[in-house]
Amino acid sequence: MSSKILVTGATGTMGKALIGKLLSKEIPFVAAVRNVENAKKQLGTDHVVYFDFADHSSFENALKDVDRVFLLGPPFNLEVVELLVPFIDFLKSKSINRVVYLSALGQEVKKNLPWHAAIGEKLHDDNFDYTILKPSVFAQNFNTYANGMIREQNVIFVNAGSGKIGFVDVNDVAEVAVTVFTEDTHSKKTYSLTGPEALTFYDAADILTELLGTPIYYPNPSKEEFIAGLTAAGIPDLEIQYMIRAYGMMENNNTDIVNDEVERLIGKKPTSLKEVFIKDFTA
Repeated sequence: MSSKILVTGATGTMGKALIGKLLSKEIPFVAAVRNVENAKKQLGTDHVVYFDFADHSSFENALKDVDRVFLLGPPFNLEVVELLVPFIDFLKSKSINRVVYLSALGQEVKKNLPWHAAIGEKLHDDNFDYTILKPSVFAQNFNTYANGMIREQNVIFVNAGSGKIGFVDVNDVAEVAVTVFTEDTHSKKTYSLTGPEALTFYDAADILTELLGTPIYYPNPSKEEFIAGLTAAGIPDLEIQYMIRAYGMMENNNTDIVNDEVERLIGKKPTSLKEVFIKDFTA
């Protein structure tokens, strides 16, 4: 009988955290990846299968013995809807209806992240047994995307103004995902997931300064300065446009949200940004 969870986006920040939780709880899963051998090394598991949203021929084999799907689109991609819809249609044709979709907090601002709303509407209109998770900005992003700049240049270089963000620990989000997969009370529910407090990037720089013992600055660059800096660093234009939209939401305080959803769903208080920093930057 089919009983596995297919985890898309398996080698990213969220995917790795979720797979770690599934492994520790001995919940059957298969990681959907484009490079199988590399993924086995990264994830520390042989439960890996070739999959690519753009390669429709990969769908059938990836879904063997699967009855639930963790759906996460490729990062920094403005054409997520076009990529995900054929796969969602394929799931429907195979009667695989249980889907947990990773959206984003603040996605209601459709001009910024319209794909998340579109995918949510698709799952609803096609009558999937879905749960939508809308996490705030991952606290781990500082380490994942900015570690080198923070340590080598003492700078957090993003274009988020003085907007506040309820930075959330990806491991808390992964724990929520396991909860909604393994309980029967989360069908057609949407959960906004935040950390315990809303902080600015100025606040984040202050915390890092305290922990690292050296001044860390957030220069709050203008949009033009941010684009110029990313371009000079060789970041592709599509990724830049994605980041402009995402940081624009933060600047406009669309992510200035704190709630108790994480604690209510997993039974423990959400991890603070400082706690994540201690692990990522000083452990």
